[in-house]
Amino acid sequence: MIDSMTCSRPAVADQGAHRRLGQHLLNVVRRQDAAIPADRRAPRTAAEMRLRQSKASGQQACGTCQGAGGRTVDSSSSGITRQGWVRCDNCQGTGRA
Repeated sequence: MIDSMTCSRPAVADQGAHRRLGQHLLNVVRRQDAAIPADRRAPRTAAEMRLRQSKASGQQACGTCQGAGGRTVDSSSSGITRQGWVRCDNCQGTGRA
């Protein structure tokens, strides 16, 4: 009888197929997102939401981060995508000047 808590690792060949599928899906989503006009696109990240709120309220955006509250740092390597968020020091992540 197979233990239900045991999970085997996928074979090396499967990992390559999974990576290709993930890359394909990412490309499809990015193409679809690019087709949506910027003013109609829903904000997906906290930074995009803060930027939209600061524009709607008429507040002046931070000159360093342009109202985003920080920036994304990409540390991708070896086919693995890694992105992290770094808060803006000037506005302390608020996005406001």
